[in-house]
Amino acid sequence: MNIAALCAVGVVASVLAIALRRENPETALMISLGAGAMILLGGLRLFLSGYNRLSVLLAQTGISYEYILVLLKVLGICFLTEFSCDCAHEAGMDALCSNLSLSGKILVIVTALPLFSSVLELVRTLTGG
Repeated sequence: MNIAALCAVGVVASVLAIALRRENPETALMISLGAGAMILLGGLRLFLSGYNRLSVLLAQTGISYEYILVLLKVLGICFLTEFSCDCAHEAGMDALCSNLSLSGKILVIVTALPLFSSVLELVRTLTGG
């Protein structure tokens, strides 16, 4: 499934859920949850395809997998935080959304510390210190 198909599923499910919300809110919820699951699984499939291409590219360039692993972890943290924050916001829990966002930012900084230390070590080496 490509991104156009995922977006089409999202739009169609949104229109159906809005149309059914007044008469049958349970069905609207099931449509939303089903479409969300389909979109997440389709996105995961696209991610895995891109990850395989990235692995081949990294093998050719010689860049350390350690750095790429940190970047992928940070991206995962960002995506999960954004998804959780959107869910909390939709539920009317703006304070919870703010806390999730702040926690995600802190976790990104902590996860990226190995990259920061590598950069600082490189700067120290280049400056002769």
